[in-house]
Amino acid sequence: MQHDDKRRPHMASMMGKQRSGTMSHFLLFLFPAVLLSTVVFLLPFAWLLYTSFKTQGTGSLLLAEGFTFNNYRRLFEDAYFVQAFGRTIWMSAAATVLCLLIGLPVARLIATGAGGAKGLLLALMLVPLVSGALLPSLGMIHLFGTLGVVNGVLKMLGLINTSVRFLGTPAGVVLGMVQAFLPLMVMPLVNTLSRMPREVEAAASSLGASPAHVWIRVILPLAMPGISAGSVLVFCAAFTSFVTPQVLGQGKIATFGTVVYQQASLVLAWPFASTLAVVVVVAIGAVLVLGAQFGKRIQQTRRVTS
Repeated sequence: MQHDDKRRPHMASMMGKQRSGTMSHFLLFLFPAVLLSTVVFLLPFAWLLYTSFKTQGTGSLLLAEGFTFNNYRRLFEDAYFVQAFGRTIWMSAAATVLCLLIGLPVARLIATGAGGAKGLLLALMLVPLVSGALLPSLGMIHLFGTLGVVNGVLKMLGLINTSVRFLGTPAGVVLGMVQAFLPLMVMPLVNTLSRMPREVEAAASSLGASPAHVWIRVILPLAMPGISAGSVLVFCAAFTSFVTPQVLGQGKIATFGTVVYQQASLVLAWPFASTLAVVVVVAIGAVLVLGAQFGKRIQQTRRVTS
């Protein structure tokens, strides 16, 4: 017994050394990620925040001395920027809703009815993401132009006599966003629907539920985590989109992304452009927080009902 009592402090010290060594290795492996995040995100954002409270000297691009809130005051007092902010919000929300309406049946097909073609369909869904934003937007020009495929087909069917103008309109930009960001909705939905037990649907159908009731009362509640994640991803991507509104909007639709580019690259008003960028980051952070809170409520509701 005395021998065991003497060994216990030694074993405790050995275990403490092992834990400290494990923690040291963990911090060592974590250091590159922290360094990269600091250099790529935190430092640039800190510089944007600093610049947003500065002004430029008259006839100069250099930052003037002192700090001011004039940039933020101008943002909320100028109707042009307020309208651009509101327009970006409703266009992003419309793109999110359309992606959800289109993505739900597509994800359902991939998750449950694709069979061996599931991998191929997932790869096809990723094409818009891996090809960049410019190429799909240029393809949308050929589809929705006045002499494009869509107007040509509508004329052949006798549905229209003159070409419908899609480009340079909010509707055309929203359609481009849906085409570009649909995979961001489909992928979380496929992940959620793939883990959904099929017995639940069979049980609902055996109890007399119609297919519509199965969708509304069974599939949609169980798919809420994927719906929440996909909606947040699509909304944030659409809100910060620049290439799609610039190309399909043809310079006529001012969204927050195009306004930031205009102020930074054309007007060279870098402090005000920094203010706009800070507002964008804050808005995205708010959307992420709301999405996380919604996801927590879904999990709590599931625990209570189960």
